[in-house]
Amino acid sequence: MTATSASGTTSDATKTPLGTKLIGYVQLGKVRIYHHAYGWILALLLLRLDGRVGGDTAAALALTLLMVCATQWSGGAADDLGGYRDGSDARNYAGRPASTVAKKPLLTGVLTERDAVRFGIAMWVIAIAAGLGAVASLDGTAPLAAVLVMLVGQIASVQYSMGLKLSYLPGGLEVTIFYVIGCIGLVPYWLIAGHVSTESLIASALVGLWFLLIVSYGNASDKEGDAEVNRYTMAVLLPSKGFKVFLTLLFAASVTLLTLLFTTTRFDPLLGLTVVPVVVLHAVQLYYGAGKEEWRKARFIGLSSVDLGCLGLALAFVLA
Repeated sequence: MTATSASGTTSDATKTPLGTKLIGYVQLGKVRIYHHAYGWILALLLLRLDGRVGGDTAAALALTLLMVCATQWSGGAADDLGGYRDGSDARNYAGRPASTVAKKPLLTGVLTERDAVRFGIAMWVIAIAAGLGAVASLDGTAPLAAVLVMLVGQIASVQYSMGLKLSYLPGGLEVTIFYVIGCIGLVPYWLIAGHVSTESLIASALVGLWFLLIVSYGNASDKEGDAEVNRYTMAVLLPSKGFKVFLTLLFAASVTLLTLLFTTTRFDPLLGLTVVPVVVLHAVQLYYGAGKEEWRKARFIGLSSVDLGCLGLALAFVLA
């Protein structure tokens, strides 16, 4: 974006009605992506199986949910700020339908950079406070390692496209997505249970992996814009065939983890039937993405696959 257009946008945004700005904040924080809460729900169900859901853990559970939501909202704001400032969002969203561009309130002028910065900082402070509040409510039983993993995840979430720009480093985007999303399920369980179980580790890794699949297919459609701003995603770094192999390996990793979850843990292998739909949908996603190079269709299939996968896991955890 040029300096002239940026200043014009700022001027227009200051006249935006309050209701429109509130919708802009919802878009900025990517609140519509409710899928982030799935990891927390799976942690809750695993804690229920362990008999760790009760009055003594209610405050920690509520605060970790607030932490998850606020971390997502602050990370979404930081990501949009980074994409707006380096011009990659303008490049990647050029020519897209107005309903799609509307999801970027900085591009449309609904919010100013100052609005986004203030929102991002406020949400990040809330996330940190909620996480530490959850730790305090557990009366010293939360493992120090879990607290450190939590704080690293919260820092990484806002350094994705700003500051350290982790997503611009070779492999940085993929590692950050997998780590931060994985923490959503792992950290609440670890803090409250006091240890990491095989089930919690695999379930958290699966959710992180499924989100990474969505992002990777999206990166393929944004390849040119990302390359122009030196954002070294795997889609940018790898040749076409190599990137398709990468996507195939992610699919294989998901199948492997699901197999391990229902063959090496307390869960009966028959419960694995609940996740057959997500395996099928991921295969369809691979067909449209790596096979037909319909990257955006593959990306949108990814959101549905997270729904199917996490609901399948939740059903298995309830039936166990």
